[in-house]
Amino acid sequence: MDDTTQAVSILFLTLTFACLVILTQFIRRRRDLFALRRIPAYESVPAMVGRSIETGRPLHLSFGSAEIGSQTTVLAAASAELAYEVTQRAAIGDSSPIITFTAGSTLPLAQDTLRRAYQYRGLSERYSAINARWLPAGENSLAFAAGVTGLLGDDRAAANVLAGSFGLELALIMEAGVRRRLPQIAVSDRLQGQAVAYVFADEPLIGEEVFAGGAYLGDSAVQVGQLVTLDILRWLLIFTLIASFAIAARNTGG
Repeated sequence: MDDTTQAVSILFLTLTFACLVILTQFIRRRRDLFALRRIPAYESVPAMVGRSIETGRPLHLSFGSAEIGSQTTVLAAASAELAYEVTQRAAIGDSSPIITFTAGSTLPLAQDTLRRAYQYRGLSERYSAINARWLPAGENSLAFAAGVTGLLGDDRAAANVLAGSFGLELALIMEAGVRRRLPQIAVSDRLQGQAVAYVFADEPLIGEEVFAGGAYLGDSAVQVGQLVTLDILRWLLIFTLIASFAIAARNTGG
């Protein structure tokens, strides 16, 4: 790494940290100061939870092949945060949400997500570890898709929240959801899975929106501050790229 790149990296990280600290303090004092951009998928969560509670049928959430200890570790953590926010809302219902995954290392994460949700509601005695379910492993696993499809019918799931790492097997899962007329939210870190999610989901999440679940569904000022900071930095990056292109074009033309 040359000196210029190192200096720019340090400046960017410093700016990010400063924005995060300042915005978090503002948000803690004035929660209505910043309006988050609209993400329809998160707006649909209360209706999905209500459907589960009213019908007595469980929500189905899935991490796909996202796992701890690999390049999808951050995605697995974000998916777990989204699952926690959804689960702690549905925990007051008669049927416990079900979390499925295809990576063995994700089992403790899924179980802890369910445990924390019930603990938050003061219903720890209703937590059941068997609702974190491992299905046959591997990326693009048709066995995993078949297992989830069977689960949707056997457990009479009320809705699908599919946030994690999925490939084309996601089409089989979501097609089963469509046949059962289930509300569905979906997002994947892989291009094939994201394409399927965009076509099949009632409200797809796009790209990094999966990392915003805690900010939209939770009440943490830090998470909201992180999201606002990312949006500000995104616009600064866009402005910088446009300005750089304009300057380069002007110099070339001159």
